[in-house]
Amino acid sequence: MIRIRDVLAATAVLAVCAQPAIAGADVAAPALVLSVEDVRAIAGNADLSPGPSSGQPVGQHQYDAQYPGECHAVFNQDDAFASGFTQFHTVTYTGPANRSVTQAVAVYPGSADARSALTRLGKQLTACSQLPSSNMTITTQVLDSKTFAVCQAQCSTIYRAVGPVLIGVDASRFGDSDRIATAVLAQITGRADAA
Repeated sequence: MIRIRDVLAATAVLAVCAQPAIAGADVAAPALVLSVEDVRAIAGNADLSPGPSSGQPVGQHQYDAQYPGECHAVFNQDDAFASGFTQFHTVTYTGPANRSVTQAVAVYPGSADARSALTRLGKQLTACSQLPSSNMTITTQVLDSKTFAVCQAQCSTIYRAVGPVLIGVDASRFGDSDRIATAVLAQITGRADAA
């Protein structure tokens, strides 16, 4: 059985062998996200359809009143990625039974900025996971120094800092959502490393 941590560790080893650090100006956020065809192949689901893409973070702020501020980043990209990025791109591919794969890429001025955004997000979501709430039960896992996951039934929301890029991937309502999120994240990481 392949564990998400093992796959991410192998990906991290590959990332260490990558090219020198790149500046945020050298990366085009839309070029990093995978096509619907790529995600269909990873998910093994030909029924996924592209939804609208956006150059700005999107959110589901209708849930804000139900949860403490520490938990808003679970639903809202504008909370998750905060500010300071120079480029942003997100797209969600949806399918039957409310299945979806969301990719979000924020490009910051430099590597330290992306790592800082990841650290802030990790602290915020860890604080959320420690709050007593009957409406939401999440845990967080630090998978390596550049990657962490938000877990509910599966660890299928994953964030990673790669150079000046902060990547967020969420796969929802698949039997193997964690595998899908990990594979999509690995491919985006490869594109960011090659940029």
